[in-house]
Amino acid sequence: MPRVLVYDLALLSPASYSFQVMPTIRTGILKGFYKPDYGSGSIVNLLASIIRSRGGFSPHPSLKPMDTGRLERAAKVIYLLVDGLGKHQLDTYLDNGYGRHFFARHRHRVISSVFPATTAAAVTTYATGASPTEHGVLSWWLNLHDLGTVGNVLIEETRLGAPLKGPDFNLHEYLQMPSYLNSTTGERALLSYGHITESTLSNAGTRWTRKTGYETLTGMREAVLQFARSSCHGLAYVYWPELDTRCHAYGCFDSVTVKHFDQIDEVLASIAAELRGTDSVLLVTADHGLVDTPEDRYVDLSAVPGLYDTLATLPAGDSRQLSFFIRPSLRREFMAYGRSFTEIGVLVPGARLIRGGYFGPGHPHPGLKGRVGDYVLIARDNYAFDAPPTGMPAGSLIGTHGGMSKEEMRVPLYVIGD
Repeated sequence: MPRVLVYDLALLSPASYSFQVMPTIRTGILKGFYKPDYGSGSIVNLLASIIRSRGGFSPHPSLKPMDTGRLERAAKVIYLLVDGLGKHQLDTYLDNGYGRHFFARHRHRVISSVFPATTAAAVTTYATGASPTEHGVLSWWLNLHDLGTVGNVLIEETRLGAPLKGPDFNLHEYLQMPSYLNSTTGERALLSYGHITESTLSNAGTRWTRKTGYETLTGMREAVLQFARSSCHGLAYVYWPELDTRCHAYGCFDSVTVKHFDQIDEVLASIAAELRGTDSVLLVTADHGLVDTPEDRYVDLSAVPGLYDTLATLPAGDSRQLSFFIRPSLRREFMAYGRSFTEIGVLVPGARLIRGGYFGPGHPHPGLKGRVGDYVLIARDNYAFDAPPTGMPAGSLIGTHGGMSKEEMRVPLYVIGD
């Protein structure tokens, strides 16, 4: 597929944008990367503001600056997540004349994702208000050490593609998912794609009072407006995954992806117009951005001779961050491999990431230490990795995420309505 976008700064309208810069890490082995702003500028803080506006409790600071009175006065707060819409991608689309109906017509600010900057970690924060430290869902593939497997709690599969649970295993209880959303008053609506509303993960923490599924953007629009026009007081979490899906398959700036971005833009413009008079505030944001990875920069770690022999289990994580769990007697041999990773990424002790607060504030989930590797490999530049089981092919996604770059870490936030 052709990459169709060409930068044209003449199309930039400064009045439509609010530029805010997250500072880079200035010292140490992560110099040049971006740490989430959990103090007052991340999605954790956004959820804290939403929760407080609905009469609930969060131990985390609110988002600043934020007009909390605007949220508190509204009968309904609707936060809509466009999966994969990073700030860098948004700017590129807008610079080239796309997104004219909604995204270019309203001002936005920049907030940070969580680490890892990946769907699994971020959407669990959006669904509960808890940080990754607290909820423990750190990546697409998790080392579930107490189950003896690497698995995916979103799609409930092991790394080999087998079911994650049998009939006698209670995944809901196993996840031990905290949720500050449960402290809110009024309706708690989950409006989401496909069967996500009925997944174990979606229901493991928050007790939703209303759930609506849809398959199309039109269906999403109808679900949002039905909630907004109701007489209830409360909040709705709305999720759309298909931009991220196209970024993975085609790349962030392919014509297929850009066309879908414009379709989202048109639907959001329609929703914003129809919300007038419903006593609702609409917040449009994202979970993470992506980096396009050329084929020659996608590294299959299962093809590195002897690497797996140094590991206690398969690596776990995402395409731009992987946790390695080392056999203690072979630590020296593993570190020899680690020194060869210098070009593709930074190898960081997992305990240092935990101590440094990279997974966010709060009381640690019981499984946290077992799910963070002895060492975590974080991608540089546009590199990505896969670590499939022996005998299975490596992945080859174009759009990748999970790392700590500004492209992945910075996401937009629009606030529309009463």
